[in-house]
Amino acid sequence: MRTLFFALVLGVPALAAAQRETGPSYLSSTPLVSAAAEPGLGIALRAPVQNAVAASMAGRHEEALPALRQAARSCDAYRAVTGRRTFSFRSQRQYLLYMEEAGGGHPTEWLDHACSSAYTRLGYIDIERNRIDSALAWLDQAIAVAPYEAEPLCERGAALTRRKDWKGSLQAYQQALALARRHPEAAHMEAMALRGTGFALIELGDLAAARAAYEASQVLDPESATARNELRYIVQLQQRAEAAD
Repeated sequence: MRTLFFALVLGVPALAAAQRETGPSYLSSTPLVSAAAEPGLGIALRAPVQNAVAASMAGRHEEALPALRQAARSCDAYRAVTGRRTFSFRSQRQYLLYMEEAGGGHPTEWLDHACSSAYTRLGYIDIERNRIDSALAWLDQAIAVAPYEAEPLCERGAALTRRKDWKGSLQAYQQALALARRHPEAAHMEAMALRGTGFALIELGDLAAARAAYEASQVLDPESATARNELRYIVQLQQRAEAAD
């Protein structure tokens, strides 16, 4: 079984039978930039959450946690109001699409994207600390509140990868990929979702599909050393399988 090394935390994995290196950005969050979300209920949380996320991305998780937890409590309170339905969107386009597809004519409050960001980052920090149950609980909140957001699904895939739940990981990454391809607001997550998909497919033994996923990710992110290294690894496995036939 391959050794996994996650974003910004661990070093270079070694494989006894086939040496390779993996880069720092194929499973968990990287400093990707998406379109700025339009304001919604709870917009006052946006600045402190953005600052906390920046601190976390710089590795200062302890500094980030108080603001993230406070934001999560505020978001929980918004969502708990009786008779109120609240969901997080990045744009009016997404809000109107949700109302058309799933709104059912019910009044729906537009919750600021800061809420899904806070839940997602708390999940990310727990993944980094190998607190997978807690991470999944945070990420499930983010997924529930932000139906068109790909990032928490990518993080869910990363959490399940830590558990070697390859089928669950693949499902999460494929759901993220579908959202990234459907929503311009989530397009920045497509290459990462493809890399996570490819990783899970290798572990599930579908080398052809894994190769296609990594090659597709390279089209979007040609500078990714991770994709190049994983593709070399796939070629080694395929050559070994052909030699054994």
